[in-house]
Amino acid sequence: MSDELERTRQFLHQHHGGNGERAAERTLSTHERNHDADFQSFWETHTPRGDNLHIVDLGCGPALFLKQQAREHPGFRLTGIEIAPYMLARIDDKPDNLEIRIADLNAPGKAVFPPASIDACLANMLIHELFQPVMLFQALYHWIKPGGVLILTDTVRQPLKSFLNHRFPDTDFSRDPLDAPSMNDCFRDYFEHNRYTAKDIAELLELCGFDLIEQQNLRDGRATRIAARRP
Repeated sequence: MSDELERTRQFLHQHHGGNGERAAERTLSTHERNHDADFQSFWETHTPRGDNLHIVDLGCGPALFLKQQAREHPGFRLTGIEIAPYMLARIDDKPDNLEIRIADLNAPGKAVFPPASIDACLANMLIHELFQPVMLFQALYHWIKPGGVLILTDTVRQPLKSFLNHRFPDTDFSRDPLDAPSMNDCFRDYFEHNRYTAKDIAELLELCGFDLIEQQNLRDGRATRIAARRP
């Protein structure tokens, strides 16, 4: 294992609160919310149609989305990219048309996939976990076929007061006692989950050559969903 891969794994473990098992359970429990009917409609509206597509899920976690695609589209070629051991350990009963690869998406290089080999790609709650997304967006422009689509969902910057009220909904900050470790974790999470505005992500995609098809605000402005086409 390379030093960079191990560095990224250690960062993700800390980002997930130092408890990989809990992070994996949270991913499983929030899957339906993150892939609800609105998401499905957005995905089906903007991704190509066909029987033999290559679909990729970046940061696929336990690969539940790809397993669903395998059930519905047995002719698809499906590839998941994941790096966290506690996520990889939850991928069981893998369909024959699903491949899981380990790669560091902070600096993936162009060799992870052949040029123009992906029809549609999902990046769900991934971008805020990267040290920077530009090198991934550049690689995706190389990997995705002309006319192929990236569907991206992620948290975006919100006011600190809004974040605190969402994290501690029953706390009166003027008088309730506060726990230092919890507050330290909260502020670490704030800075890691609020790196970019929705406009920042859209403009980075355009900077890397993508055409923006549609962008939606989610969760009262705390997240964004984007469809971007490789021209």
